[in-house]
Amino acid sequence: MFKLHSLKFYSGEWITLAYVLVTTVFLVFNLSKFPDTSFFFEARLMTVVMILSLASISRNRDWRYLKAFRQFLPFIILGYWYSETYDFAGMFLPNQDPFFCRADQKLFGMEPSLAFCKYLPERWFSELMYFGYFSYYIIAVGVPFLFWQKRPKEFSRAIFVILCSFYLYYIIYIILPVGGPQFYYQGDPGKAPSGYFFSQLIHYIQRFGEKPTGAFPSSHVGISTILLLLTFSKFRKTFWFILPIYVILAFSTVYIKAHYMVDVLGGFLSAILFYIISNRLFDSLSDRFCEEPKYTDDY
Repeated sequence: MFKLHSLKFYSGEWITLAYVLVTTVFLVFNLSKFPDTSFFFEARLMTVVMILSLASISRNRDWRYLKAFRQFLPFIILGYWYSETYDFAGMFLPNQDPFFCRADQKLFGMEPSLAFCKYLPERWFSELMYFGYFSYYIIAVGVPFLFWQKRPKEFSRAIFVILCSFYLYYIIYIILPVGGPQFYYQGDPGKAPSGYFFSQLIHYIQRFGEKPTGAFPSSHVGISTILLLLTFSKFRKTFWFILPIYVILAFSTVYIKAHYMVDVLGGFLSAILFYIISNRLFDSLSDRFCEEPKYTDDY
């Protein structure tokens, strides 16, 4: 038997445990709204058990790939936490799409998500937009790996900032459910023009992984902004390479009707706030509670 107090956790594990705790409290106080909550509790138990088990295995072992796996594991299961935000929607507020649709129309005098694709319906432009939207997944995986390979001493901070920001977005999505134009507008108004390869790829991803949740603020824009800030701080050449892709990505979220324009603005502004909060929280946790892996520049 291992002693719990003897285990050392990384900052990314701490923030994941905190998210599990917060959402468990949400569940406990909303049991009457769910016909069966066993799966949600089981998912949380499995997450805690995995973190505890890996921390136990890691005691007195200095294995490079085990350390990396522990830090990447919470990142890998983000997709599940995102899907849960749809199941939790309605705990606090009903769907808010009508409000954000009206906000777009009042701010811009139209609905940008409907007007954009009508103004530029060409297939080549649609494909460019779908590529921009897909590039989010490449950047979200590539930037952490870049830190792991090139800046191992900063890897823990980068992972924590990304994880903390994701969890903050997910909590907002639970409290403030917004589906976005693609779900709010039924029929042809809710569809973007077809492209070629990337449009089909995104449609496939949306069919199996997208749900009417998480529109405001746009985590696509928000997390991409945070990744851009991380690269600017340590990889200036990479930053200038990603920047034009980031601009296409931001426009694409409106073009393919994944987001209202106010979602994009909210994603950008919230990203700056979350970046500051998560960096300060990392410093506080690392100094007081966390056992971060010791890396050298060459491992």
